[in-house]
Amino acid sequence: MRSRGEQLAMGALVGGLGGFFARDLNLLALVSYTGSRTPGVLLAALVGSRLWLTPLRRGLGMVVAALGLGFGRVALTPVPAWLYEGLPRRDALVPGDAVFVSSSRLQDDGDLPTAAMKRLLRGLGVIGGGSAPRLVLAELYPPQPSYAAVARPLMERLGIHAELLVVGPVGNTRDEAVAVAALCRQKGLGRVIVVTSPTHSRRACATLEHEGLTVVSVPCMETRYDLERLNRTDERLGAFGDLLHERVGLFVYSRRGWIAPEAARWRLVSSR
Repeated sequence: MRSRGEQLAMGALVGGLGGFFARDLNLLALVSYTGSRTPGVLLAALVGSRLWLTPLRRGLGMVVAALGLGFGRVALTPVPAWLYEGLPRRDALVPGDAVFVSSSRLQDDGDLPTAAMKRLLRGLGVIGGGSAPRLVLAELYPPQPSYAAVARPLMERLGIHAELLVVGPVGNTRDEAVAVAALCRQKGLGRVIVVTSPTHSRRACATLEHEGLTVVSVPCMETRYDLERLNRTDERLGAFGDLLHERVGLFVYSRRGWIAPEAARWRLVSSR
């Protein structure tokens, strides 16, 4: 019979392994968590060491085995590409009354991380090309820095002269849609060109349309992974959390009546 110390070590090993699987699958993306995921591995090891001393160790082993199976399926099969099918929405660019760049997390010092920079630059490029005369941004709740405070000097440096409108603070895509629709009604704006990440474009646009806006979807590029192929192990793992987040988001938004039911249907014909 193993000693207590050996059992604790075994539980920590099993729990930590499950933590690694969950971290690399980015399962916390389901709850929109964007912080460090490494502490979760240590927490999983600690919980595993405690559970291994109880009858729950069998359940723990089954959960970790399931995570390992899921890890293998995601890393080695086309599951992420299957999740991606039909998610991006790309419309022909036509003139609009405003460009709405969906909110994204900023660094604590106010600098733009990759996702926020890509969205903003794409939006400014649309405005610079003459397709809309104004930019709409949504601010996140404090302590998040101001998106508009970064956008204004960037517009000046790029020589883009457009009206900048701000809504918020917002906490999610639905909040954004409600706030942007209210602003558009107040300003008499009709057609909105929406810029967001490709994986988020269908849900973002469907939520705005449900609030009565006419929407043109012009997503930015995705450079963290090659969504058109997803043929590398690291890219499949990197994309999986975001893709699963959007699939679950579409389902939840449909059930809550925040988007039209047909927007949540799984489209197996690729829009790539």
